[in-house]
Amino acid sequence: MDRTSQQWHFQEGSDVYGSDGEKLGKVIAVHPGYLVVEKGFFFPTDYYIPTSAVANAEDDKIYLTSTKDAALNQGWEVEPTVAGDYDMTRTTGLEAAAGETWVEDTETLRVPVHEEELTATKRERDLGQVRIEKDVVTEEQVLEVPVTEERVRIERRVVDRPVSADDASAFQEGDIEVPIRGEEVELQKQTRVAEEIEIGKEAVQRTEQVAGTVRREEVRIEENVTPDVRTIGTRSRKASEEDQGLL
Repeated sequence: MDRTSQQWHFQEGSDVYGSDGEKLGKVIAVHPGYLVVEKGFFFPTDYYIPTSAVANAEDDKIYLTSTKDAALNQGWEVEPTVAGDYDMTRTTGLEAAAGETWVEDTETLRVPVHEEELTATKRERDLGQVRIEKDVVTEEQVLEVPVTEERVRIERRVVDRPVSADDASAFQEGDIEVPIRGEEVELQKQTRVAEEIEIGKEAVQRTEQVAGTVRREEVRIEENVTPDVRTIGTRSRKASEEDQGLL
């Protein structure tokens, strides 16, 4: 069964415990909408705990939805001003001589105001690549090479002498061959390294501007109060001519 619809049966003398099991005190009075817990050794005053803060009640034991320390800081030491209902607006019990009544909230409503901010992260990505190709190109190359060869020089001279014994070939037919020598050029090819291409990479840092749209919340406060009521921080008090004289 839902706790909000549970009809607890509270009795005077029941022990009150926080959700952490720590005891707060005993119930000395039961009123519509709240319980009165007696002033103990550690408590300077009685506490008025709303029934909506009760998580369970059984066997003369009452357990709250909050811990003991949290319960002591809820502002429950002030008695509710509305009979039959636990009103979160209570009087402080201090009134000025002119009849001024202070009203303060025992609970603070906190409204978060959000905004966004830009942060930047970096990740590596490919920017491209450098491609080096080699092609085989044929070209005609001319070499000038000096060569040596023999040439025949023939001279005829007029002589007049008798035939000697060495001239045995007189009146004999025949051929005389004189070899002629020379040099010819032969080509050889040798592969050599004519050039080297060295490829290296270096990191260069630059500044890049990035922009984005962020959101933030703006708070508008509209006051709908009568002219004789002034807002002071989180408190409101009714101003009077006597109040003006006291300030």
